Amino acid sequence: MSRPAYNLVALYGSGALWNICMGMLQVLVPLYALSLGFSIIKISSLVSLPVLAELVVRFGGSAISDRFGERRVLQICFLLMALSGAVLLLADHYLHLLLAQALAFCSRSTFWTSIQSLGSQLPGANLGKKLGKLYAWNHGGGLIGLSLGGVILALLGFHNAFIVMTSIAILCVVLSLGFPHVEPKPSGRALWEITQGIGRFLGYRHIWLAISVSFAAALPSALSQSIYPVYLAFLDYQEQWIGLLISLRALGPLMIGLMLGSFITISRQRGIYALGMAGLGLFLVAAGLAEKPLSLGFVIVALGAAGGLMDLLYQVQAAEFSRAGDRSVAMASTGLGWILCPLITPMIVGWLAQVQGFKVAFSVAGLFIILIAAGTRLWHRLLAPREASPVGFVPTEFKSEVDAGHQS
Repeated sequence: MSRPAYNLVALYGSGALWNICMGMLQVLVPLYALSLGFSIIKISSLVSLPVLAELVVRFGGSAISDRFGERRVLQICFLLMALSGAVLLLADHYLHLLLAQALAFCSRSTFWTSIQSLGSQLPGANLGKKLGKLYAWNHGGGLIGLSLGGVILALLGFHNAFIVMTSIAILCVVLSLGFPHVEPKPSGRALWEITQGIGRFLGYRHIWLAISVSFAAALPSALSQSIYPVYLAFLDYQEQWIGLLISLRALGPLMIGLMLGSFITISRQRGIYALGMAGLGLFLVAAGLAEKPLSLGFVIVALGAAGGLMDLLYQVQAAEFSRAGDRSVAMASTGLGWILCPLITPMIVGWLAQVQGFKVAFSVAGLFIILIAAGTRLWHRLLAPREASPVGFVPTEFKSEVDAGHQS
């Protein structure tokens, strides 16, 4: 195997393995909390509260990534996941689980911005195709992890499942030593200067349109980490079946990444936005009505596909309007929805499920998203009055600021 091919295998392989860890975590933690007798709201808080730490780490990590390189940040990310698994081995109280989740979520916040930034800088002209291939590997790992979590739990119990997860995270650290080299980061920039770029990004209306895209992209993941395992347990599914059904969420993004990556471009952003939002809303409503394995499986795959469409769209948006030296900050800014959604959605849907039942909770959430889809033209008129050009949709004055920063 040639060295460039080995470098790509190391990158794609570590991404898949990290997602196996995260997939296992999404099944194991809610079920472990349920076995400890926690309420639906308390289980939901294990997803929502750690997001506060993730918010800080996401922006700080992106600045460090743009200063010192994505490889180093990804190595830290893998170590954080291993540490989360080690904490779970000792966890028997709510605060222990909260700490483990916080470590895993901090790992997640550094993983996605850095690996997306690194993937967008690989050789090749079509951004959607490059990101789609990486996306498929990542969600292939997530599919395996979600399935594996339930199976290992059924066969070996929680303790051994946590040992497997920790071991896989350590393997990611080893693979990271062979990551491909990309364009060096501009020298002489202080972390504070890079962090200020986040404020400039968030000052433009166009960025908030992209944030709404990443918020929608995060919906299937946020629900599968909190409400879905509890919902399936409520329907009397066993652990291995819960893991298998939850794992189908990753099948949708996997297909989107392989089949439609090159289709996702800035020029098609309005149509993709409407399609993705409408799909999320419709299948959220359907989620509360489906109880049989086949119908549940179809709905979960479709939800994942709709979320995957939105996920790739925001990545392409971020890559189009940033340069390599600012790519991680751009990914972190436009991906803010991946912080806001897990912070808000599980608590609201969890509260509705506890008070009114799962069907009402899913229906209310789905109808709200459908209303957003219906307003697609309005949101783009308000937030993206100058629709995308071949160089992206960030205003010219911001491009000038970035260029000036690179020349100084």
